[in-house]
Amino acid sequence: MAITSLEIKDKAFAHKFRGYDVDEVDEFLDIIVQDYEDLVRVNHEQESKIKNLEERLTYFDEMKDSLSQSVLIAQDTAERVKQAANDRSENIVHKAEQEAQHLLDEAKYKANENLRQATDNAKKVAVETEELKNKTRVFHQRLKSTIESQLSIVNSSEWEDILRPTATYLQTSDEAFKEVVQSALGEVVTTPEEDEVDVTRQFSPEEMEELQRRIEEANRELAETQAFETLDESVLGLNLTNAEISTDDSEATSTESVDIL
Repeated sequence: MAITSLEIKDKAFAHKFRGYDVDEVDEFLDIIVQDYEDLVRVNHEQESKIKNLEERLTYFDEMKDSLSQSVLIAQDTAERVKQAANDRSENIVHKAEQEAQHLLDEAKYKANENLRQATDNAKKVAVETEELKNKTRVFHQRLKSTIESQLSIVNSSEWEDILRPTATYLQTSDEAFKEVVQSALGEVVTTPEEDEVDVTRQFSPEEMEELQRRIEEANRELAETQAFETLDESVLGLNLTNAEISTDDSEATSTESVDIL
């Protein structure tokens, strides 16, 4: 058991001969008591401080444990969130890749289908163009043959006799009559020069005027017919040229479409 300051103060020593000075011993004991009390007080204060510090240390240890636990929980939560985010991102990326592949396959299919249809249409157009060109060639050949046949008829020398003015027939009727009599009777018919008669005088002036008017109308109609035939030939040639150009353009367009495809 620890000695107290009161016990030190009340301690009594036995007196012997030639012993220590009582006053000095008491004074020394008083000093010791004072120091001891100071030490006890300081020790008590230190114990209080130590207890307080231990309590605070315990509190901080508990807080440390709580914080550590919270950190662990936060880390675990962060790992779970991170893993969930990674899983979700992977799912999104995988789904996006599948959708992109699906769209790509669908686009390729549509492109191939459009290419096939365009190729078929181009082949069909090429065949139809070739058929049209063949029909055009046949038509052109037939038209050319027909026009050449008509031109040969128009350019026949018989038209010169048919279209000769009527006055020439009247003027040469006397010679024709002589030839007929000579061939039929075998006699030569002579006509005195002084008895030459202008056969045109057999018509009255009004008849001659009407005859001349009809001759002029016939000549005018003939000129109009020839001009119309020339115009028809020019227009026909132009149409045939345009048809050939259109056919060539269609064939070139079809060929370009096939080449592009």
